[in-house]
Amino acid sequence: MHASIDRRRGPSLLGLLLTAVACAPGEAPSSAPDTFTVTFESSGGPFAVEFVREWSPIAVDRVWALAQMGYWDGSRIYRVNDRYAQFGYSGRPELDAEWVQNGIPDEPTRSSNLRGTVSFARGGPGSRSTILFVNLGDNSNLDQLAWNGVVGFPPVGRVVSGMDSVDGLYSGYGDDPMQWEDSIAARGNPFLDREYPLLDSITSVDVH
Repeated sequence: MHASIDRRRGPSLLGLLLTAVACAPGEAPSSAPDTFTVTFESSGGPFAVEFVREWSPIAVDRVWALAQMGYWDGSRIYRVNDRYAQFGYSGRPELDAEWVQNGIPDEPTRSSNLRGTVSFARGGPGSRSTILFVNLGDNSNLDQLAWNGVVGFPPVGRVVSGMDSVDGLYSGYGDDPMQWEDSIAARGNPFLDREYPLLDSITSVDVH
């Protein structure tokens, strides 16, 4: 459920500047609408997610910024098991170096991790950044799970169409790619394409 990136190294000046531009509250395009929909075109078919700012405002602002800059275009859906479908590395190491480690403040859980909801993965306090997972079943146990010094995984949105596409994503590798998250961040899609060639990908993202 979490990225294994070493988060002790602070974000670079460029990362901080990007965040100031892309995530400052009240400044377009960083402050998200109350709700908006992102259609993820994938090699397994399209799925659309409605993001709800009330559920987790800081995190949904981050989604808004990343989706508009095309961050997830080309992202590999690198973890699929019976409970989750997870993606979030852009596949471009120079971009991931600025964003994956650039976490946002924690927020309380205001919705529940039911089937079809979408939440940020995190590995400790202030570690939500770019990696999202779709709940493939009822994972409401995550709502108040105390783990690694933080409580809960706040949902940020829900799949409103195309859940059959999410259910059909390639799951043959299961959790195995998780052990290589440092390599995924450092080496990008070429690493995943060599080691896990059957992974599905997000081919484009449309915000509407």
